Formats: sequence, structure tokens, C-alpha cells
Amino acid sequence: MVKENPRQPAPQRAELQQRLHDFGKAYRKARQWRSPPVTALLAAWRFALTGDSGRFVSHDGARLSRIYRGED
Repeated sequence: MVKENPRQPAPQRAELQQRLHDFGKAYRKARQWRSPPVTALLAAWRFALTGDSGRFVSHDGARLSRIYRGED
């Protein structure tokens, strides 16, 4: 039987923290680009789950934008 080290966070918790971080980062970026709040929420949610927000309306409707993870 393998016991987890209590000082090390569980992998699920680390993954959740990363997804929350990604969500906040994408939401702030979409709002910075003057996207409506609901649109920014949906784009941030897609980005946090998949790494790609898909196209969404930004810059007060003047542009279609996309947030994605670049190759590292």
C-alpha cells in the first residue's frame, strides 16, 4: 500500500490550481481586449479546459480574437 506524502499536494489539486490560474489569466486578457463579460467567461472557460479559447468577439466588436497556449 502506497501512502501519499502529506507535504506534497495531490496531483488533482495541482491540476485544479493550474486550471484556475489559466482561467483567471484568459479572463483578464479577454476583458483587457474589451470583450463583454459573458463572452470573456466562456472564452476563459474553454481556454482553461483545452488550452484554446476559440474565436470570440473583442475590441468592442471590431475584432475576432483567440487565446491559445504557444509551444514551449
